[in-house]
Amino acid sequence: MVKPVGFDQKIKIHHLDYIAREFNNTERKVMYEKLDEYLSGDIRGAKARKNAITILMKIWFLVPDAIKNLRQRALELWPTLDHRERRVLHYGMTLLAYPFFKDVAAEMGNLFGLQNEVPSVQIGRKMKGLYGDRRRVEVATKAVLMSLKAWGLIELGKGNVYTLLEKQEVTNTALKLWLAEVVLRVSGYHYLPLEMIPAAQVVFPFRFSLNIREVETGNFVINRQGLDMQLVGLVGGVREYA
Repeated sequence: MVKPVGFDQKIKIHHLDYIAREFNNTERKVMYEKLDEYLSGDIRGAKARKNAITILMKIWFLVPDAIKNLRQRALELWPTLDHRERRVLHYGMTLLAYPFFKDVAAEMGNLFGLQNEVPSVQIGRKMKGLYGDRRRVEVATKAVLMSLKAWGLIELGKGNVYTLLEKQEVTNTALKLWLAEVVLRVSGYHYLPLEMIPAAQVVFPFRFSLNIREVETGNFVINRQGLDMQLVGLVGGVREYA
């Protein structure tokens, strides 16, 4: 069975800002119309614009029931955050919406843990290994990488080699707990050791810490193993959402 790809268009941060701002009290048809008008300044081709709208709607608007509460908390956090912190919300919602995006991010995080520079061809080979040697996979890989670059998270140098910009420090407690829940949901595991959540490869552009007192205030279940191991899970467990 061929795994779906989906993320096939470069998305800019202000596109994501727009849909997050306009979300409340906007009907689906109206949102499509608003996005079409808003994106026309950046994306002239009708097909490319339609693809971008599909991606944006899947990230913020047409989310599965299992993560609607998580989205609602993101929308409640939105007005309290600055533009850099809002980028964390966009990144997390995209991880949830697109397994392909999540897999690219995980591979980037893995490689940046081993080396300072990551050639795009290295990412491309990995994604073709996971999703098949298809033109669509090439296009989607480039779209994810160019989006991450446009969001100011990675930088492209000579020879199509990417470097990691300085990791963004996340200090807002509510935002850290929100991101921790995203990590747990995309991990597929019912529990993760507390220290593994901030270290997850999928959140490689960010740096944050979590302590057990913070976690106890969130939507988590804590399973203590022995004297010094704390396993963290979600209330209700991790359900299939993609």
